[in-house]
Amino acid sequence: MSLRGVLSWAFIRIYLIIGLILNLFTWLGAVYIYKNIAQDLTVLHYNIDFGIDLIGNRSLIFANPILGLFFLFINFILLLFFYRHKHLNFLAHLLLGIATLANLILIVAVITVYIINFS
Repeated sequence: MSLRGVLSWAFIRIYLIIGLILNLFTWLGAVYIYKNIAQDLTVLHYNIDFGIDLIGNRSLIFANPILGLFFLFINFILLLFFYRHKHLNFLAHLLLGIATLANLILIVAVITVYIINFS
């Protein structure tokens, strides 16, 4: 495992920066929703087929940004384990691309929670 070796690749740093920025937006959205919801129970998920299918405590909105950080952290740790692998380039794009995509999807989830609760 070589943190310096993995971070020497420019595209890995770019993936990490983009993933962390997306996660920051997820945190900001979750904090905004948490502060502006007056009631303790809130709608946390909406399904097009069944309607509202998850109602819970408003603090559960922070599960999305925590999950995004978890994806970034675990995939980066996996990348460190595969540092000496001959296909590091492909694995880095795969692991960090999936983590970035997961953070993008989690932003959309926070936006939908906002729309459901404030419209």
